[in-house]
Amino acid sequence: MKIVVISDTHGDLSALRRVALIENDADVYLHAGDVEASRGDISPFAAVKGNCDGAFPEFPFRYETETPFGKLHMEHYPIYSSAMIAALKQQGVRIFIHGHTHEREEELVDGVWVFCPGSLTFPHDSASGTYLVLNISEKEVKPIFKTIVV
Repeated sequence: MKIVVISDTHGDLSALRRVALIENDADVYLHAGDVEASRGDISPFAAVKGNCDGAFPEFPFRYETETPFGKLHMEHYPIYSSAMIAALKQQGVRIFIHGHTHEREEELVDGVWVFCPGSLTFPHDSASGTYLVLNISEKEVKPIFKTIVV
């Protein structure tokens, strides 16, 4: 299964659309919040509400889906405590995705993969926008961070 993850596009639809064209063979497209555009404008991406998405009530605060590796949970804010990881793990979550920090993250925390794709349009840790491709099988998650010139 191939999942493409973007975040923090802040209304820049051109970068979002370029990623969708580049990664046109993905099974799932996810946006980890701070979209600042309507759901119809970001197709094929499913998104969660970020702190800058108050004008867009159509986005949920959380998104979950099953993958061959296990349950994927996405929300805009990062995890700040081991108790939060423990609670997600108890719910069967094996992959946690967040946005908000504008910095890439890849970390295995107590058996749960934690990822942030960075920001597609306003990265804090790169000169170019970043996004994440997850190649997921029953046995592993292979992350690939990619850049795009904004």
